[in-house]
Parts: sequence; structure tokens; C-alpha cells
Amino acid sequence: MTHSLRHIPIRTLGSSPAHLRYLEEDPDLEPFLGRRPRNVDDLLRRAPKDARRLVSPAQLAPALRRYAERHEAGEEVLASVDRVASGEAQLIVTGQQPGLFGGPLYTVHKVATAVRLAQEINAHAGRPLAIPLFWNHTDDHDLEEANRAYFVNNHHEVQRIRLSLERSGEALRDIGIGHKLEQGLAAVTDLLPHNEFRDQTLETFAARHPDEHFGDGLARLLFRLFGRFGLLVIEPRDLPREAFDVLPRWWSMAEQIQSTIRPTIEVLLELGLEITMDPGATLMFQTQGGRRTAMVEGDPVHHATDLSPGVLLRPLWQDACLPTIASVVGPGELAYLSVAGPLYRQLGVPAPVLVPRASLTLVEPSIAKLLKRFGWELTDLDVGPEKLFQDAVGDDSNATEETLEGLIQRLGSDLDQLATDLEQRDPQLLRALERTRDKAQEELGRLLAKLRNSRQNREGTGLRQIRRLANTLRPRGRPQERVLTVVPFMAAHGPQLGDVLVAAADPFTSSHGILEL
Repeated sequence: MTHSLRHIPIRTLGSSPAHLRYLEEDPDLEPFLGRRPRNVDDLLRRAPKDARRLVSPAQLAPALRRYAERHEAGEEVLASVDRVASGEAQLIVTGQQPGLFGGPLYTVHKVATAVRLAQEINAHAGRPLAIPLFWNHTDDHDLEEANRAYFVNNHHEVQRIRLSLERSGEALRDIGIGHKLEQGLAAVTDLLPHNEFRDQTLETFAARHPDEHFGDGLARLLFRLFGRFGLLVIEPRDLPREAFDVLPRWWSMAEQIQSTIRPTIEVLLELGLEITMDPGATLMFQTQGGRRTAMVEGDPVHHATDLSPGVLLRPLWQDACLPTIASVVGPGELAYLSVAGPLYRQLGVPAPVLVPRASLTLVEPSIAKLLKRFGWELTDLDVGPEKLFQDAVGDDSNATEETLEGLIQRLGSDLDQLATDLEQRDPQLLRALERTRDKAQEELGRLLAKLRNSRQNREGTGLRQIRRLANTLRPRGRPQERVLTVVPFMAAHGPQLGDVLVAAADPFTSSHGILEL
């Protein structure tokens, strides 16, 4: 599968202040986020390679194996499990809550970056030291966020696909969607051309049982795209019991933790970061009666395995359990990780080196031709298809028609004047003049109609092309990777798309990649 890659400055597309300043190595952020690694040597010097974790390799490996086998992973994945069991492997961790049909593209971009980083580390070490792992966060309970997938439909409009599900407060892992997936897959099938890998791609998401949840389809997708690179996947509820033992103690420290969070947010705001997090945000959730409910001060803990950390403590729990040396994170995560940074020291958790995920826009060959034809860059597309079309057509798009309309009007006036003259000079010629008038107006009218039809067809085609271009590369004026799913790209290129994404996902770049497939 051939491809080409070029880069543009990420600032031209915009991002969160925390992301941009971390990429640019702002020293003010170093106490909170550390410093962005420039290369493998830099990363390994600061990585917590020998830190103790809550879960031993002997305890972690069986959980990883059961998960891999349950989700149809291949031999390369099981070989990674064996390396974890040996106690020698270190993990490059990334994660995301699952979404319908894999969620937005940035999820696979995260995984591709983690895989590429592991490859870079292993090539540097001369042996298999690092393994990529995806934390499939099915403890999340935001059904509205998970239950949507966006595609560009046959009319070149952005279309949302949803399953008919009722919001009930459960964690995503406890929401069975298997009985609803057939309807969703039928809707997606109508949006995809019948190309080589369409059926294989859709089969990835076909329910294996009625109680299947959002995380199951995502796990199979990631194993198919990246399993041959030894990618591991785990969900928090599949961790061994020992992983949960620390959570009651952390809950008992809620007041001390909150006292660290508040001044941290104040300092970050003074530094100009956009921190929207409430200092009193929920630190811990508890599963009760099938619902994931926020805990408040004084709530007792009945069973450690019923606890689920909130957004601030989740990355700390992950890194306390897993032998993480680096975490691949997105722009939004850097904002709340800057708040969580001091908590690593407070709770004695080894802090991984933070590596921003690759930022990519995927461009199919036909889209690349349109982009070149119009001479636009990605940032030009943010104004939307209609404005782009008006700019491309200009104000004189029907100037020829107006000229012809004026000619017809002048001809009619001139012939009227001629008829008046003939009536006085030779009335017998009036009938010949009328025949000439009718024929001339008929032929000119036919020419005008052809001109109008040609313009309307041209404009219709142009608008459709511009709509397709804008809604594929900058859907709704937003980055492609934050809106569209990987499904149409995988349907066109198959699992080998994973290889291309890994090749493009340089973990040490600070630019946005435009990947022409």
C-alpha cells in the first residue's frame, strides 16, 4: 500500500494551549507535565523503568491473555503476553473510552503512535524491551459520547449514526449493544462503497453475542489493525483483584488530594492554561445496583472491586498497576494531566514520560486531486463548503448568460423598431420579419437554456465536489481525526492501513501530518 506524508505546523490548525505549549517545551509546564522527549535516549533517561507496581507481571499476564483470546487476537499478541510474564517488558500505554464503530480517528492515531514508539525503543535497545498497550476504558459512563459515529454519506454530508439505547447511568461495559448492532451496521453498509475490504471491516463490529458492549468491537478493531505489532489491550474490570486494593486508601485520602488539586488549578490558570475542571470534581465512582455513581465525602467502601477512579485518578491508577514507561496522550488529556501531575508525587505513583499522539489527516487519492485542483490547504476548508463554493465561483459566474439575455432584449427592441418602419414603408414584409423574430428568439432562447443548464450542472458538480472535500478533511470545520471514524478508510485499504498509520505516527514530531493514502 503506497502512501506519502507531508507536515504542516500544528499551530496553523489550532489546538489546546497545554498541547501547543508542551510541544514547544514551555519550561513553565515542566513541574506539571515534565518535558516532551526529543528522542528515545531522552525518553529512556527519564522513564521509570525499574519502579515497583501494584500488580506483578505474574498477576498481569493471565489477565492480558484471557482478554486477548476473548477478542480473537493473534499469535503476536500472545507472544507479547509471554514477554510481560517474563518480567522484562516495559509498556507504552495509551487509552480511550470506546465509541461506536471505533469512535473518532484519534483513537487509532494514539495506538499507532504507541506502536511506533515501542518500535523506536526496541530498535534503540537492540532487543524487545517495550510493548504497546491500549487501556480500553469501559468504566466510563458517558453514553452520549460513546453512542455516535460520524461518516460522510452519499450526498457528501456529515451523517451521525446512533444506536437506539436508553441512558441509564451504567458503565459502558455494562450496556449490552449486541442486539442493536445489526441495525447500525445496516446503516453503515449503505454509506460505504462496495470495495475490497468492506465486508471484512463490517464483520469486525458484528456482535458475537447479545450482551456485547462498545469495548468489544473496539478491541477487535485494534487487534486487526495493530495486533501483528504485538499490541496488548485491557479493560479496567479485567485487571486482577490486586489492582483494586489501593483504591479504598486513595478514597480515604480524598480531602488531602482535593487540597492539592485546588492550588494546582490556580497556578495553571495564572500560567494561561484553559482548565475547565471543577476543583471539586468527583475523584471516585462506585458501582451500585448496576449504576456507576459518584462518591461523596463520607461514602463507605463496600468492596474495592466496586470502585472506579474519576478522570484525575484514572491515569494514576493505570500507572500504579502497569509497568508504564511512557504514555501516549492527546491534546485534551494534557490539560487535565497538568492538574494530575502533582498527585503522582503525593500518592507515590511512578510518573511516565508523556508523548503527544501523532496528529494526522487521512487523504484518499480522489480527495488529494480535488485539493490540488482547487489549490487549497486544510485551513482554507474551515469556512465550510458553501462559502468555499461562492469563493471558487465568484460573482461573474453567469456573466455570459447575462450578456446573451441583454442581446435578446436588444434584438427584441430593435426588431420592434424595424417593424414600425416596415409598417410605413412595406407592410407586406412584416410577416417575414415576424418569422425572422420568432426563429432568432427561439434559437437564442435555446442557446440561453443550454448555457444555464451547463452552468447549473457545473455548479452542482462543483458544489458536490467541494462539499465532499471539506466534509472529508475538515468535517464541520473541525479536525478530521476528532469527528470521522476509521471504518471507511479500513474498508478501502484493509488491515494494512495499520502499517501505514504506524509509519506515519512519528512520536517525536511536533507537526501535523497530511497522509495521502
